[in-house]
Amino acid sequence: MTEVSMLRGPRRRGAAAIVGALAAAVCMVGASAQETYPNKPVKIIVGMPAGSFTDLSARLIGDSLRAELKESFVIENRPGAATNIATQTVARSPKDGYTLLLSTNSNAMNVSLFKDLQFDIVKDFQPVAMIASSAFILAVTPSLPVTNLKELLAYAKNNPGVLNFASTGSGTANHLAVEMLSKQAGVKVATIFYKGSMEGITDVIGGRTHAMFAPASTVMPQVQAGKLKAIAFTGGSRASLAPDVPTMSEAGLAGYEVTMWNGLFAPAGTPQDIVDRLAAAATGAVASQDLQSKIKNNGGDPIVMGPKEFEAYLQKDIRRWSDAITAAGIKPQ
Repeated sequence: MTEVSMLRGPRRRGAAAIVGALAAAVCMVGASAQETYPNKPVKIIVGMPAGSFTDLSARLIGDSLRAELKESFVIENRPGAATNIATQTVARSPKDGYTLLLSTNSNAMNVSLFKDLQFDIVKDFQPVAMIASSAFILAVTPSLPVTNLKELLAYAKNNPGVLNFASTGSGTANHLAVEMLSKQAGVKVATIFYKGSMEGITDVIGGRTHAMFAPASTVMPQVQAGKLKAIAFTGGSRASLAPDVPTMSEAGLAGYEVTMWNGLFAPAGTPQDIVDRLAAAATGAVASQDLQSKIKNNGGDPIVMGPKEFEAYLQKDIRRWSDAITAAGIKPQ
């Protein structure tokens, strides 16, 4: 055997060892990067304006994730187009866990309200965790001669087309709440659209509009001041802020429920270990007494729900809102 041939084997084995070591190093670096996620600030995009319940949910969970994962979570409000601007932004973002969406029930509703969405809320997103839910209180002007839901429905039946409800826009949750009430109770009422809940509530207080489905946090201070009458709550159970206000089912309209939710989404294709890390931190935070108290004090209810359960809930909610929108005769834009 020549000297060259004697050296060739060891050299090959040495080269192979180096390649193997480099591959192992790459794997270790990749594993280390995943283990240390996040290692730079994370954006949470919100499709609602600052000060809304959705914005509050984003800030509360952002603070909790910051404390748990030791990195900044920055809230970025991009309101407009019924949350579609924010949702499309996240759908087109890198699938690395550094741009997240604070989603709402609007995303479930928009499937049936818009014809040409540039994203698919099911295919383009990975549910991470539900954060909170909220519902409406049906409030009426003090001058209306009713004190409960049965009296309100009787008044509507005896005075068809006389009652008018304030709403924040066609196809919004509180508009559909009116349509669902009208259909289920068999009453005829009119809807007046406003730019926001406060504008509508102001007119209900003044008697220019008769009633409105509005957030508990908006309604209850006015009820306590004697400026509004609280008739019923649209959630499945009574609101923490209004324990004396019956649900719509308790008040006589069995099965009636309109609930809004907030949840954390990542773009589809985000590495599973990052999704799992976010989900564990988020559900752990929502389960804590501290965050639960903050959510309840602002008129919501904390929801502890991980990726799989959240995904199933989203599918169900899309179907529920589709039925309501079809029943209301609303055509996709």
